Amino acid sequence: MSQPPRVLFHPVPDGQPATWPAAVAALLDAADGLGFAGRNDRIAVKVHVGEAGLKTALPPEVAGVVARRLRERGAQPFFTDTAVLYAGRRSHGPGHAELAAEHGFTLERAGAVFVPADGLVGNLEVDVPIDGRHFASVGVAEAIAHSNGAVIVSHATGHLAAGFGATLKNLGMGCSARKGKLLQHSDTKPFVKADLCTACGECVEHCPTGALSLEPGGTALLDESVCTGCGECLAHCRYGAIAFRWDAAPAVLQEKMVEHALGAARALKGRYVCLLGIVNLTKHCDCWGEGSPRVAPDIGFALSTDPVAIDQAAMDLVERATGRRLDQLAFPDREGLTRLAYAEQIGLGRRDYELVEV
Repeated sequence: MSQPPRVLFHPVPDGQPATWPAAVAALLDAADGLGFAGRNDRIAVKVHVGEAGLKTALPPEVAGVVARRLRERGAQPFFTDTAVLYAGRRSHGPGHAELAAEHGFTLERAGAVFVPADGLVGNLEVDVPIDGRHFASVGVAEAIAHSNGAVIVSHATGHLAAGFGATLKNLGMGCSARKGKLLQHSDTKPFVKADLCTACGECVEHCPTGALSLEPGGTALLDESVCTGCGECLAHCRYGAIAFRWDAAPAVLQEKMVEHALGAARALKGRYVCLLGIVNLTKHCDCWGEGSPRVAPDIGFALSTDPVAIDQAAMDLVERATGRRLDQLAFPDREGLTRLAYAEQIGLGRRDYELVEV
């Protein structure tokens, strides 16, 4: 068997985000991580700009190091992300771009402009053939598929449906237009606990598809035929009256996510590198606008060309520091390793790796 993929790792002290850009720069220097980028290449820097008011997403200075290093090579970097399923400013291109600018993803502050990868309303994608268990082809957001390469800048967090989020989630779900996100979530449906429902209407107000309604004098009602499984109702219910059926659906979601990640990797033709911040390790992902508590101390940043290896390394590093994996810290009843095993099975990467500390 060939040598395992390398994962470069730079530790950082807990609670000192001012040290993060230097850690990223050291990783890029040690690996020549941007060697695939040439003069005039349009390089996507895939980020998550964070929901409005969120303070724990990766700051723009992290991706800014990448953007400025790409400019030094003569490339043309742009920050990018895709529209979300739930209601809010990130559900369409103009609102997403405005929020990105407000959060500092600008030419002046971070060295590049923000371009919505899937267009005005989140429907621009390129169909990419794959050999998957669930799909024969998947859609990849147009600006990413048409780029000359990408830097996948990800943030390790917990995740309500998948246990944890990191590189594979950013590559699969994050590089998909709204149609792809819907296909990934379609098997996961919430339900209403009638005995806990107060009929406050919060879930109805925030449902992006109109799947929820209020029964006169009664409780919320869910129409599964139009529900996308986006989880917005769960996020806004303050009484525990919305729950998900955690049966086979989370495993299927992870497999579908991985197949979309494989499509993104094929669209990029291997011209990409993965940067992962294992810092601000929160219970919920960066789509959780209300914020959420940290579940582990800051650990460091990692860089690799293998998205499976870097996520496996992140899980191992968190477990080494805390005694438990990130999915176990955030959502103990969710199994987050399904995607790693399946991603290795379909040839997206390897779970064994060589950790090189910088």
